[in-house]
Amino acid sequence: MPPACTAIPRDHSRRRTAGSVILLVLVTVLLAAFLLTKFVTRAGTELLADARAGDRARLRREAYSALETTLAVLADVRAIDHGLHSPMQGWDRPLDYADYTPGAGLTVAVVIEDESGKLSLPRAELPALKALLVALGMNQTDAARVGDALLVWMHADYLPVSLESDGSHYERAAIPYEPAGRPLRSFGELAAVEVVRDFFFDGTGRPTQMARDFQASVSLYSFDRVNLNAALPVVLAASGLGVGQIGALTNHARRQKAGNPTGYFRSTSDAAVLLGANVPLEKFGTEVLALHLTVTVQSGAMAYRLSAVVAPLAGATLVTVPLPPTKAKERETPEPPISVIKKLDYPFKVLEIREDVESPDTQPADPAAHD
Repeated sequence: MPPACTAIPRDHSRRRTAGSVILLVLVTVLLAAFLLTKFVTRAGTELLADARAGDRARLRREAYSALETTLAVLADVRAIDHGLHSPMQGWDRPLDYADYTPGAGLTVAVVIEDESGKLSLPRAELPALKALLVALGMNQTDAARVGDALLVWMHADYLPVSLESDGSHYERAAIPYEPAGRPLRSFGELAAVEVVRDFFFDGTGRPTQMARDFQASVSLYSFDRVNLNAALPVVLAASGLGVGQIGALTNHARRQKAGNPTGYFRSTSDAAVLLGANVPLEKFGTEVLALHLTVTVQSGAMAYRLSAVVAPLAGATLVTVPLPPTKAKERETPEPPISVIKKLDYPFKVLEIREDVESPDTQPADPAAHD
């Protein structure tokens, strides 16, 4: 007889069907939750990026607003006092001068540095460079070597004093190259200059203290006079003044800061009264020829920094290198006419402008900070 078929209970079949449905629903819910989590994460990232871009735009507008305010203050002081001479005129705190109020939740700081209180590197000759490096702590022999090598790099027609600096080392490098034959465009370029890099960079490629002191004492812009109201002692020494004269200027500046805010020099004749009529002051002036402005706008953990170098119309300039003949000929090709725009009577020319966004390690400088 055939074996009897065992019947499956109807309740058991229903339970299996219900369990399958529940499992399918759970899988569907799990998949939906996974997709929803991914969507929320991506949307949050995009919203954060959009918010950051919006904050950046807001900080950028505030930075340019503060920069324009600073330039307006400088122009105002220059018109009233017939020139910019010293921060003692009041332009070192431009936001206070203009009663500037930043946007809600923003802190704005402006730092102004007189570039014309430094040695103009494009115009510096070997004696001045050597004197500067000695004043910074380098011995006479090394100072002569470094100055010689630097001039070989910056001037194509310079004849080196030492055979060590004749430029042949560049041809024997692992990747041969040639000296630039033009003034420095940035201080990072010093890492490519033979002899100089041995003193200005350590074994890991980081700038040494000598490099930082040198950078603080020279300017990459071209001007023919050092502002006596802002010159550092090492720059005064490099420009030909003696120890006694430098001491007299340092003491004079200290006394003015302490008691007489109008005691800055308005002309080299004023300085000659202090230093003596026989002191050569041909390399010096008493007016600002270039200013480095740094505007920092901060909102919480985000900061926006705007850096600009400006100069009076008759002040410092950027050094230009003549174009090769082929390029110069291309420039002579007439261009199509463009619409004429009315020229603004702007009292300054902008030599350089840079901007970036960063997470600040330090707070804005207190002297010019505004909340």
